[in-house]
Amino acid sequence: MSALKIKVCGITDINQAIALQAMGVDFIGFIFYPSSKRYVLNTLSLNDLKHFNPPHTRKVGVFVNEPIDNLLHIVVNAGLDMIQLHGDESLEYYSLLREKLTELSLEQVDLIKVFRVGDKMPDLTPFESWVDFYLFDTDSKLYGGTGAHFNWELLKGNSIGKTYFLSGGIGPNDIGGIEVMQQTKAGKDLFALDINSQFELEPGIKNLEKIKTFIDALI
Repeated sequence: MSALKIKVCGITDINQAIALQAMGVDFIGFIFYPSSKRYVLNTLSLNDLKHFNPPHTRKVGVFVNEPIDNLLHIVVNAGLDMIQLHGDESLEYYSLLREKLTELSLEQVDLIKVFRVGDKMPDLTPFESWVDFYLFDTDSKLYGGTGAHFNWELLKGNSIGKTYFLSGGIGPNDIGGIEVMQQTKAGKDLFALDINSQFELEPGIKNLEKIKTFIDALI
């Protein structure tokens, strides 16, 4: 299996964040959606996040329909490296966000567009020139993780055309399925796995040993 990057999302404890970066995790996701059970500002401050400055791990802020000025305030004051948009943000939203990032000299902050996959593949085309990465997650009436898979068969035959994160209830039993996915047309652009609820002791608190075992199995 070729090396895949790993993103662990929904972190709420700074000591766990430190342990994950020491483990070699590539991306750590912090959720800035107040309705989430993993809302990071319930337990950590922006200043806490600003001072967590790992050299080889990128900090990802997850947002849902957040007003742009609020989002940018968080990006700056938490020192985020990436923005993951998980809501119904319009093309105009992306355009304005890109413009404001440039004004703030934050062009290096990458944008991830989340597509919630239900019974068919979403139309990716309108967003391809506005974002740096895609992320495919399971569709739900609620925003955020469901802990459930979507049908990966919907992805496999497609040429995605942009590197992407695969999310949606990924757990320890998915190693074989991930290997199969890598051999498909869509697998050529598979960049990273986004894991969360299947590796938790409780919402926001991870089973670090389980994560390490999973990462070791991918190598």
